[in-house]
Amino acid sequence: MLPRFYLPANFDIGTAKLSGSEAHHLMNVLRLKKGDQVCLFDGNGCHATAEITEFSRSDLTLRILEVEKTEAEALDSLTLATAVPKSERFRWLVEKATELGVSRFVPLQTARSIVHPGEGKLQKMHQTMIAACKQSGRNRLMSIEPLATWEQFLKDHDSHAALFVADPNGPPAAETLARVRSANPHHRVTLAIGPEGGLTDEELQAAIDNGAQPASLGPNILRIETAAIALASLVVLSSQSDD
Repeated sequence: MLPRFYLPANFDIGTAKLSGSEAHHLMNVLRLKKGDQVCLFDGNGCHATAEITEFSRSDLTLRILEVEKTEAEALDSLTLATAVPKSERFRWLVEKATELGVSRFVPLQTARSIVHPGEGKLQKMHQTMIAACKQSGRNRLMSIEPLATWEQFLKDHDSHAALFVADPNGPPAAETLARVRSANPHHRVTLAIGPEGGLTDEELQAAIDNGAQPASLGPNILRIETAAIALASLVVLSSQSDD
């Protein structure tokens, strides 16, 4: 597998210039040379095989050899909205959501939330997401949205998407997902996960009033990132079985 680099550019023009952290990684970490081939991806579903042709002090030029535009991802309408876990657990959550194919990530501020990430923290998560795309072979970037309150999230929710909210007192998640997807297998899906202290009764009821389906992931108390990835995995697996 060729080394992969993120470059939001038009590959059809025949050449490309790589700079910044991606160029640094290619030149100083991997130590690639003229004539070596790499894979470039633009984050919108297009990737290209390219050959290194010229180096300068801070960037390099590549010749585009072959361009391929991939089909839309099967899960390009899967939104994951979660309260934010602490430190490295947040990074892990973003990484695994990217690998699974989540298309949109919404960090939530709820009544019992502890972590409220600012713009700087979310920018670091954007870099984590790009690295996960490079590692997993994904060619489309996951959108990481600004921090939203629970009320904002419900107000802005796509009414055409099936909304599921993690609730330990709800029916089993697998059964709930299967029931809704059997009625409309191509329905867009939004998954909402509260903090480890749980959503308040008022927050849960507000979600149900907005059409949310409660879904339980079992009797054990799960961390935010465990619940989020478990629920997203159920959607991914059910989508694959539909194909």
